Amino acid sequence: MDDLVREIRESYLKTFEDHLSGSTNTPFCITDLIIFGLMDRNIGLIESMPNLIKEENIHALAPLLRIQLDSLLRLHAFNLVSNPNELADHIIKGNELRKFKDKDGNLLSDRRLVSSLSLHLPFVETMYNKLCGWVHFSESHIFTAVSEGKADRTIEIGIGGSRKKLDPELFVESIEAIKGIHSATIEIMQSYFKKPRKIV
Repeated sequence: MDDLVREIRESYLKTFEDHLSGSTNTPFCITDLIIFGLMDRNIGLIESMPNLIKEENIHALAPLLRIQLDSLLRLHAFNLVSNPNELADHIIKGNELRKFKDKDGNLLSDRRLVSSLSLHLPFVETMYNKLCGWVHFSESHIFTAVSEGKADRTIEIGIGGSRKKLDPELFVESIEAIKGIHSATIEIMQSYFKKPRKIV
């Protein structure tokens, strides 16, 4: 996991460095500032992952995965609007993304972003739904603490350090989710930086 984190961090930093070296004497676009913020947030989040996976702390891991997916969705929003700089200005002023409309007149709700991005990355919808179940209190949390007992009509309860051992496949899936989210995010960022952009 440490190697994966290092690789992802270096990919973000290289994308940042390549953009800066290609932007000599060129003013930044307002959209660049959004991307720099997303990069920094993602680096901070990815650096927290190894310990959470090692400790099998699904209660912290899953919501932080959802936040990483959130960055990918917000980045994708810039592909859906007529004027990315206007969207960037909207966000920098503290306005909610879901109150901004795409080029087809649809509000940029999470549902809109998920359905649109799923056309290119089919894993996004399933991942989004599963991770939301860990952000909002749900049966996922209940059945982490409570399981069927060995005897008939009994249950076993374990919380904190006494919680039941989780299926290792859950953490294998988490690592695959990390790879998928950050690979797609970095690819979109690199593609964005290659496009001609309006300076404001």
